[in-house]
Amino acid sequence: MWLDRAVKWLLPREEHFFDLLEKGADCAADTGTLLSQCVGAGSLAERETIVSRISDAEHAADDVIHEVYDALNRTFVTPFDRSDIFNLASSLEGIVDAINATCMQIVMHAMEDVPNGSVDLAGKVEKACGEIKAAVRLLRGLKRLDEIRAHCKAIYELEHDGDQVFRRSIVEIFKNERDAISLIKHKEFLEGLENTLDLCDNVANALDTLVIKNS
Repeated sequence: MWLDRAVKWLLPREEHFFDLLEKGADCAADTGTLLSQCVGAGSLAERETIVSRISDAEHAADDVIHEVYDALNRTFVTPFDRSDIFNLASSLEGIVDAINATCMQIVMHAMEDVPNGSVDLAGKVEKACGEIKAAVRLLRGLKRLDEIRAHCKAIYELEHDGDQVFRRSIVEIFKNERDAISLIKHKEFLEGLENTLDLCDNVANALDTLVIKNS
């Protein structure tokens, strides 16, 4: 039948969405690694070099979301709800944007040091992005749903633990920092890291939504 032939022609194009989502997850994971390297660097000059690489990754993530939008407009058959695809892709881009914005503070504020808790929080962001990358790669076929849930649970735990680190670090800053400008810089930087973990949590929520709808 002509309908069967049409469906067969359309269905292979579904794979393109998985390719794009994996590209978005790769951007998030790569940027998470760069974030850890940036925070752990020993000098402002080193950090500035890494921030430049993060900006490049942010441009790549922008390209992915544009490709997703174009593909949604051109494709009749999608592997799951269009809104869920766009929400997940946008949430992945949001992580990269947040990391870029947070690390740009280092350059804009000429930060010679980062506040206590930064390395820990950046490490949790990196781990969360790794969990996201692994979960997104399990979306093809939507058969390994329990494994996706396990990765989401790990992200939720990292976000919860990160909240504790953030609170302790903020208390320490207000207790010990005597320079008002440094206090503001460090507080905003920690808030950027904590917000990035929240965005990782948003991706886990988007993945959980997909799992529930396709169980």
